[in-house]
Amino acid sequence: MKGIFNNKGFVIGIIILLIIMIATVIFLYISKFYDKDKLPKSVKNVFSGIPFVESTVQPEQIETEMSQAAFEEEAKIEFEWAEIDKQKRKLHAKESELNKKQSELEVLEAELQVVKEKLEIQLKSIKDLAKYYELMEARNAAKILGNMEDELLIQLFQNMKNEVVSDILSNLDSQKAASITKKMSGL
Repeated sequence: MKGIFNNKGFVIGIIILLIIMIATVIFLYISKFYDKDKLPKSVKNVFSGIPFVESTVQPEQIETEMSQAAFEEEAKIEFEWAEIDKQKRKLHAKESELNKKQSELEVLEAELQVVKEKLEIQLKSIKDLAKYYELMEARNAAKILGNMEDELLIQLFQNMKNEVVSDILSNLDSQKAASITKKMSGL
């Protein structure tokens, strides 16, 4: 027997065998008395693959936990899709509101264009009338212009030469001339 223990390979083999046996006993002890629910999923997966530990960690338990995690993930994804749909609806509502506002602005722009064209026509008419009254004698123009509204008279005067306006004002009724002058000065 003394010769057997002198062989180094044999002694190392026995030592390795003892270490494996001790590790197995410790492992079995931990797997029997440690709360399996507290073990991480990866450790449970490893335990379920080992035949003599398989009975302590049930694959159904692992599957249940995995299906629960999948269910939670699916619920999270559904919630996120619901949020995306909600945002899409809000976006479509804002888009339709903007389209409505744009349509309203286009209508207002068209109305403004019509008013602008009318004003341009009126301005051209006033300028043409101002030229006609400039060509008349101041006395005759004053007789006609004395019967017009002050606002129209002021617009005509603003489109006439200053000398012609002063001649017409001197031939107007003094109260009418004073009223026109006051309104033209902005007082």
